[in-house]
Amino acid sequence: MNLLRGKSAASYVNTGHWSTRAIAEAKRYCKVSIAASSEDAKFSYAPKQEQWKIDREAAYVHYTSNETIGGVEFHWIPKTGGVPLVADASSHILSRPLDVSRFGLIYAGAQKNIGPAGLALVIVRDDLIGQAAPGTPAIFDYKVQAEADSMHNTPPSYAIYLAGLVFQWLKKLGGLEKMEEINIAKAKLLYDYLDQTEFYRSPVAKEDRSRMNVPFTLRSDKLDEEFLKLSKAQGLSELKGHRAVGGMRASIYNAMPIEGVNALVDFMREFERSHG
Repeated sequence: MNLLRGKSAASYVNTGHWSTRAIAEAKRYCKVSIAASSEDAKFSYAPKQEQWKIDREAAYVHYTSNETIGGVEFHWIPKTGGVPLVADASSHILSRPLDVSRFGLIYAGAQKNIGPAGLALVIVRDDLIGQAAPGTPAIFDYKVQAEADSMHNTPPSYAIYLAGLVFQWLKKLGGLEKMEEINIAKAKLLYDYLDQTEFYRSPVAKEDRSRMNVPFTLRSDKLDEEFLKLSKAQGLSELKGHRAVGGMRASIYNAMPIEGVNALVDFMREFERSHG
């Protein structure tokens, strides 16, 4: 609605569930071309830059920089020439430093690393504000929101307050550089274990593994139910993978301490010993 600005097409990169959902929504408003896709390998990798075929007449190029369900994360910022780059960074924003100057727009739901669901963050380049499509509701018009300091409507004050507390916590911790160090250590702990065992398997290409969401499978899916039952008894919850992919998934967002990852690895090692 805000970025077409008189154009009729946009380019999208398809790397999984949330990319697919975004593409379906975009098709309501414009022609969508697929700049790159990893569907050929069940969305287990991030397409290399040289594989991208961007429509130079597109209004923007959109990608989901971290796919929560498939566990694929872009650890690099794509180059799109003069076409504005748009990122859905909902599931890994604030997990590491990010050069926002490389983007036309970044949007993110708060519910992973910022605060409770119901709050959205949008970072948009000044020259892309304005010229919203006719019929765009005022509440969705970036120009209207920017001119009203995001208070065109009554804002979700409590969610904003909690987000402020999270921002203060991050600063006291040492900022995003320190948060990235912690997240790298947490992810390495879990992936190192997955890589040294044949009982569990990570389906994602090593260079594209998410630091936030770690999907994995057991040697036999007949053990899944027992794994979930025993892990829950140990205080390890929400490990069941999304119904679209099955298996297991450990989400280790900023709020998860490294002690939690250690507890998971210890449990996985003991489960392997007793069921291997």
